[in-house]
Amino acid sequence: MKFNTPTTILISHLHGDHVIGLPGLLFRFHLNERTAPLRIIGPYGIASFLLSHYHFIGLRATKYPLTLIEVGYPKLDTPPGQMMMTHYSYFLSENLHRHIIQHTSNDIFVNKDYRIKGMWVDHSVPTMGFRFEEADLDGKFDPNRALEMNIPKGRLWGIMQDGQNIEINGETIDPVKEGIVTEKRPGRVIAYSADTAKCPEVIELAKNATVFVCESTYAYLDEDLAREKLHLSSKMAAEIAKEANVKQLILTHFSSRYKNIGTLEEEAKEIFPNTRAAKDLMEFFIPL
Repeated sequence: MKFNTPTTILISHLHGDHVIGLPGLLFRFHLNERTAPLRIIGPYGIASFLLSHYHFIGLRATKYPLTLIEVGYPKLDTPPGQMMMTHYSYFLSENLHRHIIQHTSNDIFVNKDYRIKGMWVDHSVPTMGFRFEEADLDGKFDPNRALEMNIPKGRLWGIMQDGQNIEINGETIDPVKEGIVTEKRPGRVIAYSADTAKCPEVIELAKNATVFVCESTYAYLDEDLAREKLHLSSKMAAEIAKEANVKQLILTHFSSRYKNIGTLEEEAKEIFPNTRAAKDLMEFFIPL
């Protein structure tokens, strides 16, 4: 990922291993004169966390547009059935703007290409899982079928590729019905759960996901410890993936006590075969 591109950072909760690196990253952005917009989405308390660095350490973000979206925790300040979000524009600069939005859905950010949903999971502090849903993808265009119907290459092809009807020689042509364009295809879904116990919310978060990135702090033999600490074992993560009907499970967030992460991967594969253990800088392809 390039340094100076529009970016959204999702913060699940305020435990140190999930948030402590954020101020340093923002300092780096400022020093390197970033200009591309940055959006940070996090739970109740993220604004106070960053503002403390602003006031006491000198953290600034004056050279690029920075928006913070703080999601209110239902048990603290949100009416039942609603999600309250506070939007801070020009955050960490001299021109701070703040407004509060109440939602009746789990959507915390939506544009024409994708939506991000946030769901509260079960951990020792307010913690969110995130669900990235790609918009439906255009159907596949068959140029040979278009030529068979004597539709000349050019502007009309572009219209049909968007799934829209065209007019030609006084006749309306529906490209989907005529087999020129296939039906729209569902977009990909990436679900991410940070620290959590096994709960109905995390299963709903992962439901039918193309890829589910899930914590696997403990091995199966330490499952009692996982329950006590409100974390997951490798097999618990696999059970969630199976119940949620996901396509691929990526395990992450392993306790440092385990020297061989492959053992946790194999434990999960006993329940959910399409499992991989994440490694630093690992890349994987998400098919359409």
